[in-house]
Amino acid sequence: MIHGFTLIEMLVTVAIFALISSVIITRNSKFDDEVLLTNMAYDVALSVRKAQSYGINVRTDQGGFDDPYGIFFENGTTTYKFFIDRDNDGFYDANELLETYTLGRGAIIQPICDLEGTGCDLDELTIVFERPEPDAIIERGTIGRAAVGIVSVRGGQRYVFIESTGQFSIRHELEEVKE
Repeated sequence: MIHGFTLIEMLVTVAIFALISSVIITRNSKFDDEVLLTNMAYDVALSVRKAQSYGINVRTDQGGFDDPYGIFFENGTTTYKFFIDRDNDGFYDANELLETYTLGRGAIIQPICDLEGTGCDLDELTIVFERPEPDAIIERGTIGRAAVGIVSVRGGQRYVFIESTGQFSIRHELEEVKE
């Protein structure tokens, strides 16, 4: 005698399979978000490294090595800017723009932190590199350590931590960098 599945057994099996599949898909999309957010933070860090490299090694469009290069961040935006500081004032001016970078998937820059002073209430941050030193000049030398936060649409966050020595790192928590 051959026995098959009843309709109830089949519905329970399909429900269990659907539940397991939805858990896996949910976890996978969260993992994807975390990976993308980490990659965005590394892209920001590489842009800072690019400004450092240009500031030390690259000849300007006028043929000299005198102009510093920098990165400008603005709180609450999806973009940041790579610029040449032609007037040597240590700040970004619109006519100095070389390239605008856009964070993907709706991520925004938030917060921007002065880790040695005012905390995470900065509206903008300028980091400049000037030949011959690889050191970062953060806000014209008034800040020694800074962190730039990147927030994803789903609420995940990464921080690009920048030292005045020109070193940087990527962290998951702001508390990790307030050492």
